[in-house]
Amino acid sequence: MRRESDRRIIKTKVLKICSAFAALVVAFMFCLTNLYPNIVRADSEIIISAVPKSTDVGPGDIIIINIVANRFPNITEFGPIEFNYDADKAEFVSFEQGKELSNYVFTETQSNGTLTVNGTDQKINTTTEGSDEDEASLASFSSDEQVILFSIAIRLSTSSYGEINCWLSSVGNFISPTENVTASIGSGITIPIRSSGLSSNATIASLKVKGTSIAPDFNPNITEYTCSVERSVREVQVTVIPTNLWAAINIKGNQQLEIGDNIVTVDVTAQDGISQMHYTIHVIVKESNIPENASLVDFAGATYTFMDFPEDISVPEGFILTTRTINGYSVPVYAKDGVSSVLLYLFDGSQAPGFYFYNSAAKTVIKYEPEITLIESSKVLMVTAVPSDIVIPDEFKPAVLNTETMSLTGYTNEQDFICYLSDENGHGDFYRVDQTDGSIDVYRFADKKAELLYSYLFDVFLVIAIIEAVIITITVYIIRRLVSDRTNPRPKRV
Repeated sequence: MRRESDRRIIKTKVLKICSAFAALVVAFMFCLTNLYPNIVRADSEIIISAVPKSTDVGPGDIIIINIVANRFPNITEFGPIEFNYDADKAEFVSFEQGKELSNYVFTETQSNGTLTVNGTDQKINTTTEGSDEDEASLASFSSDEQVILFSIAIRLSTSSYGEINCWLSSVGNFISPTENVTASIGSGITIPIRSSGLSSNATIASLKVKGTSIAPDFNPNITEYTCSVERSVREVQVTVIPTNLWAAINIKGNQQLEIGDNIVTVDVTAQDGISQMHYTIHVIVKESNIPENASLVDFAGATYTFMDFPEDISVPEGFILTTRTINGYSVPVYAKDGVSSVLLYLFDGSQAPGFYFYNSAAKTVIKYEPEITLIESSKVLMVTAVPSDIVIPDEFKPAVLNTETMSLTGYTNEQDFICYLSDENGHGDFYRVDQTDGSIDVYRFADKKAELLYSYLFDVFLVIAIIEAVIITITVYIIRRLVSDRTNPRPKRV
């Protein structure tokens, strides 16, 4: 009985020890999971391959080759990837990064028959201090599916024959903060070159409109696209690269654009003169010259919305319509040589839209009021009330000066007309307005205190001079009398 009891006790202790050990293991795993959530997982492999978009090609044709990865597990940096092709049979045309990797910065160098490409996630490079460490370590794109890293277009030479080879000689390193990634080279390609007959390929390999982007994304088999341009645009540059070198391109409708929908056509005729393709681009000229939601904020924090200039507007003499970039927006403005401020048409959110002077250096926005605004060759001045702490000399009386364009309220002393004006920075001063030619210059009042002091000093020195003259006169008289008495003594009486 005693032995059986001892066995039970030993068995119980063993069970307790095992339970404690299991609990310790669970706790340890829990700590690892929570304290080190970004622990690197086991190695994984990425296979990089070259895949052609078409294999039916002949001399003069463009071949587009996609460089694809079978997966893209949180990659923040990759490369250098070296792509090669038979340089004696083709020439490089263009490079385009994969659309899914729009947040990545690509660098490419091209030499005879070799293209070297590197990619870096710009999100990782621009991570700021204080951001969450887990989020900062993650790439901006990740996929377990096949991803196009970039595309290369090469054109077969007119004398090429046989077949052309394209291959990857190196794929460099693929860096991921969450996995140990290894990259290997997948399949290359060998494409036979059609050797006889005229080309019937009437497709195009590239279609671009300068200054804007087309929608949907270009595809040789999609024949209708749309893009938009600013109201001031009257002509667009359409760039087309035919798939076959000998295909004829005819572009119409890209000039003399009008507001609204403009139809631009691209007609392609293949080398055989029979096969044709017809592409259409709807170029929408916006009714407004102002980019959507364009606004600016002045130095005081007030927000103004850009508006189109009315049709029947009157602007100050010398101001011409042009375009400037303000607060990151390209907007129409009226500007004058030598004047730092420009005229904008703005809405402040409460009053009716109107003209405002905007100074980009001072970030000031001042409403343009023709009846109180003077525009000099290098600055804009506005009639302003005289500050209460400024005393107007007694000889200046209130007056009004009428010009061809405005009535100025100010002061005159029968010789000069002056008024108080402030510039675009809010600095105020008195200005003299020449009544003959309208020129303006800063006016300074005479310092009466100085004049009075000079007058007192003059009187004091005059009195001193008179006293000195009297003293000198008396002194001379006395000296002369003494001399006379010595030389001509008076006779003594007996």
